[in-house]
Parts: sequence; structure tokens; C-alpha cells
Amino acid sequence: MPGHNGPSLADQAVALLGLPEEYREAVTSNLMVSDGAYHTRLRRLVRPAFAPRRIKALRPRIEEISAGLIEGLARKGTGDLIKDYSQPLTGAVICELIGIDEADQPEVREYMNVYASADADFAAGTRGLFEYIKQLIARRRVEPRDDMISTMVEAIGDDGDRFTEPEMIAMAGLMVNAGYHSTAGFIGKAVLVLLDNPDQLALLRARPDAMPHAMEELMRVANPVPNAGPRYATEDFEFAGVPVRRGDALTGSLQSANHDPRVFPDPQRCDVQRELKPGEGHLAFGAGPHRCLGAALAYLEGEVALNHLMIQRDTLRLAGRLRYREPIPGGAQLFAAFPVQL
Repeated sequence: MPGHNGPSLADQAVALLGLPEEYREAVTSNLMVSDGAYHTRLRRLVRPAFAPRRIKALRPRIEEISAGLIEGLARKGTGDLIKDYSQPLTGAVICELIGIDEADQPEVREYMNVYASADADFAAGTRGLFEYIKQLIARRRVEPRDDMISTMVEAIGDDGDRFTEPEMIAMAGLMVNAGYHSTAGFIGKAVLVLLDNPDQLALLRARPDAMPHAMEELMRVANPVPNAGPRYATEDFEFAGVPVRRGDALTGSLQSANHDPRVFPDPQRCDVQRELKPGEGHLAFGAGPHRCLGAALAYLEGEVALNHLMIQRDTLRLAGRLRYREPIPGGAQLFAAFPVQL
């Protein structure tokens, strides 16, 4: 970045993780820390993996996984909403989408749990995840399937361009973690929002068909990701009296944007019938070139989960004290304990 002094954020991440040199590009080619023509190229190549038809086709499987998990919770009577439901749900879905074999999913989920924990060996978890994805890419080159890894292996741009192996590792690693923790966290926060707003919950129970529209408001108020990814200033300017130099790294507050009273009247109130003008939606998934590729999947999983947990039944209750995990810098706000009775 012209005007930037010192190592880039990606270079600092590589140093912090102590990754082998072979994985340096797998960090620096991440969609979240790239921009311009290179970023556009990555999104163009991976977009077929998130085609609307592919996401819609996942609904029966998501419904099946969710129903099984809720049945298990109901048999026990009590449990942890995150550990017993939302993480197994989102973990299974994103693993199946990417192409991770069922037998390998417990190992990969352990890497994902370590990746998002401030107390665990973050570097070891990242190395383990990257090594697993590297081996999976090799298997899919020989035996492709209808999954994201195979789609990336076979993806060819109009100019004959293809993904490099480090780019595929970076893309899969990003999707594994974003598709696992963030959506699991959203489900927990959305449950709390609806329990705190019984009038809105009653409205949805009376009109289950309103859930797709309600998801927009729930994503706004229950977004578990507080901040956007880092960006570099392209010119000198002053913001709220603070000078910013060209090349400085900045992060924007998604929570603040989603509670802007200039866009959302009475922003602290959850209103599942809220109507907004075109272009005035929430920023839970970012916007523009960096809008989350997995947004449609998160909507689908959230809709199925809330429908199964709170619309089709009315027995879900908190059964103890909630606790939050210590997040990694810039990470999602995750629950350490979410005891429920079902």
C-alpha cells in the first residue's frame, strides 16, 4: 500500500502465527485482506460455489440436521444451545458444503474451535486446518465431487485463469471459520432477542411466513461480528477530530452502523416488520465488493434454526447464566455457555 510504513496486516498475521513459509500466501491472499483487481478475481472464481441454486438445494439437509439436534436436546430436556445445537448445525453444514468428509468433521471442528479461541493455541489450530485443506484439495483433484473444493479445483476464468493452491487453502479456511462461528453466534443472539421481545416472537408465531422478512431485522440487531475487516486509508483525512494518514489501517464498527438512528428510527428496538428504503439495509454482511459471499447460507441456516427452535415450539427457556468467550481481536462475539431447557 503506497504511503504505508511497516509490515502489512497480513504480514503481521503470518509472523504472529509462526506459519511455515509455504502458508504465507494462504494468509496474504485472503479475501478479507485483499482488494482491487486481485480481490475481484478471487470472488469471480469462487462465486459458482455459492450459486443460489446450490444454497437453496441445502434446505432439506439443513432441516434434517436441525430436526435431529433438536430431538436430541428435547430428549435430554436441558443442554447448551451453542454446543448442542447451533455449532453442530453450522459446523455440519459448512463442512458438507466445502466437501469435508463426515468422518473428518470432528477433527476439523476442533481446529475451528481453536481458531476462534483467545485461550487456545491459535497458531497450531490454523496450521492444522491449512494442512487438512491442502490434503483435501489433493484428494479432490483425483476424485472431484459436488462440493466447494471441487468447484475451486475445476474453476477456470474466461482467460483460462485458475486458483493457486494457497488461494484455495485461504478461501476454504475463511469459509470454514466464517460459516461456522458467526452463524452459530447469530442463532444464539437471535434467540435472546426474541425472548427479550415476546411481542415480536408472538407475531412470528402467528405469521410464520413473515420469517424471511424478519431475518433482515434480526441480522441487524443480533449480528455477532462487531467490526468490519481492516482497510487502508487511500488518502489523508480527518475523522471526528482524529487525523488519519494515507496507508493507516482502519476498522469500521458494524454494530454502530446497524444502530444508526439516521437510517433506523428507534434503532434499539427490534421490529420484525421494519420497512426500509432501497439501499438502507443493515451491514451485518458488509457491503459492496466485500459483501459476504456466504450471506444467503447464513440467512437460510438462521431461518431454519429459529423456525425449529421458537416458531414450531414454545418450550425453549433459559436454564442458567449466559457466559461469553474471550474473543480473538476482531473476532465474533461467541458464547461460552448458553444453558437452555427445551
